[in-house]
Amino acid sequence: MYKYVIKPLLFLLTPDFTHKLIVFCGRVAQALPPVRWGIRKSWGFQDNSLQQEVSGITFRNPIGLSAGFDKNIQLLSLMEDIGFGFASGGSVTLEPRKGNRRPWFHRLPKTKSVVVFAGMPNKGLRKIRSYIERNTRRSSNAVSVISVAVIANKTTIEQAGGYPAEQAIINDVKKATEYIIHNKLASVVEINISCPNAGKEPFIEAESLDVLLTTLDIVPRDVPFWVKMPHLYDVEQFDSLLKVIVQHNVQGVTVANLIKDRSKINIKDSLTDEIRGGLSGAPTREHSLELIRHAYKKYGDRLTIIGVGGVFSAEDAYAKIKAGASLVGLITGLFFEGPQLVGQINRGLVELLKKDGFSRISEAVGADFRSRSKKTKKL
Repeated sequence: MYKYVIKPLLFLLTPDFTHKLIVFCGRVAQALPPVRWGIRKSWGFQDNSLQQEVSGITFRNPIGLSAGFDKNIQLLSLMEDIGFGFASGGSVTLEPRKGNRRPWFHRLPKTKSVVVFAGMPNKGLRKIRSYIERNTRRSSNAVSVISVAVIANKTTIEQAGGYPAEQAIINDVKKATEYIIHNKLASVVEINISCPNAGKEPFIEAESLDVLLTTLDIVPRDVPFWVKMPHLYDVEQFDSLLKVIVQHNVQGVTVANLIKDRSKINIKDSLTDEIRGGLSGAPTREHSLELIRHAYKKYGDRLTIIGVGGVFSAEDAYAKIKAGASLVGLITGLFFEGPQLVGQINRGLVELLKKDGFSRISEAVGADFRSRSKKTKKL
């Protein structure tokens, strides 16, 4: 029904309006218990083999909503009903942020991608707190992740004379994380150092990242911290960031954000330079897999890896898990395949586990490396 009826209608609308419409309808749906029951019965799927404990948190399945869709964290209850094992909201800032001038999104149907140029719009943590508390009253048990944008608030920019100094940005991020933790707003805090649509990215360099994480180390916490990694083709630079991260109080890395370098991918749709932004979806799939393998091979014993990028099927998710990801995030797959995709992926994962002789999803994490090791021994 989604493929042949709903999707063609939605794709007649602009992507920005479609996003607004889906968020509005989602908020209405999650406020109606009979609708929520119907969604759970129709789309939700859980199996004990998919449950695992990561950083002291029990995830009922490894498939989560990535940050970037639910920008103001208004849909936690609905995401739980659809069947996600966790839901990431944001990226957020302490104060409200308008983001870039619209349009924020541009569809590439043949490429199975979305060009994103939102610029971290959100209503600010004080307002977002009310949305989260409302969802909590609805007895939402979903694992919630708040992604904090490593970007300066408007007042910080003004105080810095129009240019946000790195230390001012760090202070804003520290205040935001402290607010989240003090008010118990999230199960996990994700530090988004890769904000490709919000100007300069000073913290994708090892030295500045070390300064940021050193400041965050002193923040008292009872939740894990993840770092959302940039999608870098320079593996040495990528590794330099990981080397810094493992020296700090960080439990996981999200690999990886949008692709900015369009020369590295095969774009099948018309896309001019005037349409600005990073690309999501299918173009990110293969190289994100290589980055996951690199992170797991070198730091898998110290960091949980959350694999994102181009997940449209159970096979896509399973490839990331076998490459070393304990958890898998997606957004673009929902736009192209529909909300039933989450249940389909989880059902497919159960079958793939059985096929490979695994009884639990945790046994499959990093399986590619164990298979290679066995082959090497035989040779």
